[in-house]
Amino acid sequence: MTPDRWWRGFDDLLLRALPARSRVLDVGCGDGALVERLATAGLDAIGVDPNALAGPRFVRAQVEDVEGIGRFDAVCSVMALHHADLTRVTEAVAYLLRPGGRLFVSEFSWEGYDKRAAAWVVAHGGSTTVEDWQAEHHHLHTGAVVQAALAGAFDTVNMTVRPYLARMVGDLALEREEQRLIDEGALPGFAWWYCGTPKA
Repeated sequence: MTPDRWWRGFDDLLLRALPARSRVLDVGCGDGALVERLATAGLDAIGVDPNALAGPRFVRAQVEDVEGIGRFDAVCSVMALHHADLTRVTEAVAYLLRPGGRLFVSEFSWEGYDKRAAAWVVAHGGSTTVEDWQAEHHHLHTGAVVQAALAGAFDTVNMTVRPYLARMVGDLALEREEQRLIDEGALPGFAWWYCGTPKA
């Protein structure tokens, strides 16, 4: 799988939304590939993660425990909030954003995976049954819980439903077909991109 498997397209959203040299914090940055992509494209990007790489662009910590890194024009998070202490993380993110700053999130509502999704995955080379999926994800926050936490701390600017299954099976070329089926109601749309600003 390519290193941009989960954030491809989301990087373009950030780059369109933010002026050059904007200061951006990637929460739960994982391998740091999105941080490097944003930095290469002209943003002042930093990543925070308990397992972050060593280097000047990375902080090895939970975002709620970070001190002394200043404030940011934007914070982003890709597939990390469903693992997080949501109250502490949303409070930390709201504090770290400069006035007018925005939070960008790419997440999923794993509870939306159903028999239609499982059948589509099987048809495209995967094998994840609903039962296997639920067993793998049941310990994570549902999308509804994540969205409620965001709504409690941020005012929504926009939220859009996104394809997810194509990334599961490792074929991003299938995203257009998946999006069409979501729009037609033939597949669940349980991945989403969110943008919000801290509540006053």
